[in-house]
Amino acid sequence: MTVYFILVHICLIAGFGFYKVFLEKQTYFTLNRISLIGLAVLSFCIPAIPVNAHLSASIPLDLVIHGETLSQVAPQMWNVHITDWLKWIYFTGVFFKVGWLIIRLLYIRNKIKKPAHNAAFSFFKYKVIDRNAANSEMIDYHEDVHIRQWHSLDILFFEIVAIVAWFNPVVYFYQRSIKRTHEFLADRETARHFGNYYQYASLILNRSSQSSPEMTNAFTDKHLLKQRIAMLGRNNASKANLAKYVLLIPVLLCLTSFSALYKNPAATAEMGRKGSVAPAFPGGLDAFLGYLSKEVSQSDIFKVHHDQGKVLVSFVVDADGNVVSPQVMDSPNAKLNSEAVRIIRNSPRWSPGLQDGRVVRVRHEIKLGYQLSSTN
Repeated sequence: MTVYFILVHICLIAGFGFYKVFLEKQTYFTLNRISLIGLAVLSFCIPAIPVNAHLSASIPLDLVIHGETLSQVAPQMWNVHITDWLKWIYFTGVFFKVGWLIIRLLYIRNKIKKPAHNAAFSFFKYKVIDRNAANSEMIDYHEDVHIRQWHSLDILFFEIVAIVAWFNPVVYFYQRSIKRTHEFLADRETARHFGNYYQYASLILNRSSQSSPEMTNAFTDKHLLKQRIAMLGRNNASKANLAKYVLLIPVLLCLTSFSALYKNPAATAEMGRKGSVAPAFPGGLDAFLGYLSKEVSQSDIFKVHHDQGKVLVSFVVDADGNVVSPQVMDSPNAKLNSEAVRIIRNSPRWSPGLQDGRVVRVRHEIKLGYQLSSTN
């Protein structure tokens, strides 16, 4: 699951980076809207695409080294693994974001029931407009565009994305960009409908001091004032600019390939089936356990943290018999991680595994731990 979330955030960042560089200034607003939503959705989908599993030859053993110490053992220290703190921080942030979303939805409901003077905004099918305001028919049409095109659904979707990935600043850029795109779409259709761009631009400018509830499709947003007016008279629609959207295809393919490689860095083989030969440590499994026993028993770090538990380490025996890609899969204490990786990485060369007569890479897993026994 950790790998999945890492890949999600990498895809979110890469996707928005592409949008920012190539698409943000385009006037194909509908395509921009589709691109933003599509990039966000695919950022969660691409890491979930199954790849060839790590068909591995795991060493089904827990290696626990027994040593001796004096009867007076130092009191156990209570340690909380850093990942536990990160989980608490993450879910605290999720809880806060959910609560904040509920508060804002209740606030919007209140503003719909009791609209303020000169209000102008919409939220899903609800539309709040002061009919006595100047050019209210333009504002009304503008909000109708938001409602017809379900812009509030986009806003709610990115609110959910922001809950799941609240610590990633890029998700807030997605939110800002989708709202900009909504306003550009509504402005263009409204100005075309009434056929008076100057009058419509003046209306936007005159209502720049008005405010509306967050998450709604507000007619006026002072942060977008200059951009909305500039976009009204801009037209960069061309085949060359349209071709930029085609670049999304190789970008998505690259992200998919990267995700697969990140999740499956070693194309491992399935040991145990007919025609396969597992990698062999010089002297066999007992010799490998002897090597690990010696290294762990001589490790001051494992001795100091003997009461923490065992470290689950995975590694790959490559086509040359080298031990590569050691990774800590589970650990009770972060201080043990680098030591466990060091011990595995320093392993002597193995005989590589074979499958159907071909040399293959094979993944292994093993648990390392140090257990002290008291003597009087």
